[in-house]
Amino acid sequence: MWWITVAWAIEGAALCWLFRHVPHPGLRAVGVGLLITAFARLALNPSVLGYHSRADIPLFNWYLYAYGVAAVALFAGARLLAPPRNRVLQTNLPPVLQGLGTVLLFLLVNLEIAVFFATGATLTFEFRGSFGRDMTYTIAWAIFAFGLLMIGIHRSARFARYAAMGLLGIVLLKLFLHDLAQLRQLYRVGALAAVAFIAIIASFLYQRFLSNNSPTKTNAPLPRT
Repeated sequence: MWWITVAWAIEGAALCWLFRHVPHPGLRAVGVGLLITAFARLALNPSVLGYHSRADIPLFNWYLYAYGVAAVALFAGARLLAPPRNRVLQTNLPPVLQGLGTVLLFLLVNLEIAVFFATGATLTFEFRGSFGRDMTYTIAWAIFAFGLLMIGIHRSARFARYAAMGLLGIVLLKLFLHDLAQLRQLYRVGALAAVAFIAIIASFLYQRFLSNNSPTKTNAPLPRT
């Protein structure tokens, strides 16, 4: 039942909010536990695709509601558990909850693409037989990776930058090893140009971030002898 999962996510965020006003450790533990359980039911449970028949509307469907609300609850929980309320058993909770919320958003993007191209009664993931669908996955992953990279640069989030670069690497591998095999010679040139553009922009942004955060040398006066 997907609505139970959504209710658990909302309740988890509500308990994190209550913990700010009533600082009892049990409220935080139960709230975080509900948020993680909601994530597990949506991301790690293959039966979630069978909870409901395939949505006919490409965007505004129950996938957007369930995964979107759960992701918002995870991000809200991360914000509510800001320091000094952020550690449980030496674990920094906000990055964990933010990472789980990001995974749900990535799954939501893929689910919406699958709904748009699906034709049967149930939702399935396929990466063969439809060039339009395969390229849509590639483009969506690249845009998601760029957005994640920009957030990682803006907030100085190291793991977000690493995840973005890893996803960009997967995008490039998929484009080279899978998508290009279905293209004609002229379109391959355009795809390779797009790959080069993606790599140049990503490397520029990453190098700019590193240069802005590298320690600068100070021209301190030499001691007199």
